[in-house]
Amino acid sequence: MLLNTIGQTVMRLWNLAVTQCDGSWLTQLLLMLRTHVVILHTLCAMVCHLLTRQAGALSECHAHALAAVLVHWDKYPSCSAGIRIQHASTNELDAKVTRTTPLVSYILQSLPLSTTMDMSFSLLFAVSYITYAEMVGCNSSPGENRTLPGQEAAMSVNPDLIISDHLMQLLTYLGPRLVRGVRSPSSNLDSTQSTVLCRFSSLGRLLSTESVRSLLAQSRMSLETWVRKEIEVVDDGDLSAEWLSEYYSWVVFAGRHKLQSVTSSSSHVVSVLRVLAQAVLEFDTRCIDAGTCRCRQTSHRHKPDRQNGRRNVFSFLQASVHSEISLSSVTFVLTMASVSQS
Repeated sequence: MLLNTIGQTVMRLWNLAVTQCDGSWLTQLLLMLRTHVVILHTLCAMVCHLLTRQAGALSECHAHALAAVLVHWDKYPSCSAGIRIQHASTNELDAKVTRTTPLVSYILQSLPLSTTMDMSFSLLFAVSYITYAEMVGCNSSPGENRTLPGQEAAMSVNPDLIISDHLMQLLTYLGPRLVRGVRSPSSNLDSTQSTVLCRFSSLGRLLSTESVRSLLAQSRMSLETWVRKEIEVVDDGDLSAEWLSEYYSWVVFAGRHKLQSVTSSSSHVVSVLRVLAQAVLEFDTRCIDAGTCRCRQTSHRHKPDRQNGRRNVFSFLQASVHSEISLSSVTFVLTMASVSQS
């Protein structure tokens, strides 16, 4: 009931094209819940579960409600009673370690990206979060803008909008992947450019706002980070092979995502293909060493003809080698990747 009411209120604000409003109504509501510990803990658990486990099945109203709640929890951690999540993560040496993370940071880091349905919701959530934060003027004063232990660094696009680096990466990754018009700053968004715009009626308008466009114009993700996200995709859903091929070509030739390390003797395309090939090998090695592979574990849930990120990246590598940009310097790596695939 709480989430439905919040979502309906935020939807009305979008429908009325409100650009600035007083968000204290939601702050006061969430602060009041601190005196009802059971309700507060249940709400926190429900929000976390919905966003990390059921994102693909949620509605547009849900996205706006959850985004608004997290904006206020992020600005006023006391609204969520300072709840932190204890979870297992993997360090650089592949050792399991236990970490404790603030609730909002944990949820933003855990937004699902493995299927197109999940990605579509996560994109709507991200732009709703950014637009709502700007609308209610969630800029922290100098005393409120301290980075707490366990929190991510934040960046400010303008004095009234502070967005975490992780949310920036999410927007940078999902926007161009799901909506063709986002790839060019001057393009007008059209519902025919992506099924995600047809699914969520408010997404096109939110993506067109000045603040979101400004954030999208800033590359906040390295190519190495991009390919690590891409290779974990389980199911591309409604995205066709032609759509993905065009998207991959745009990623490579537009130089949207910068390479972390480039040798002076290598061209940009050679360096990109090496990064992609290396990612395929590392992904397969990690799956073999761990004895598990997420794309294989979940393959029985999807139709066998659907693509996954690892296969898409490998297919792009093969097409690149046999196309006009044929590069002998990556042939050996691709051969190793082919052996790994078989």
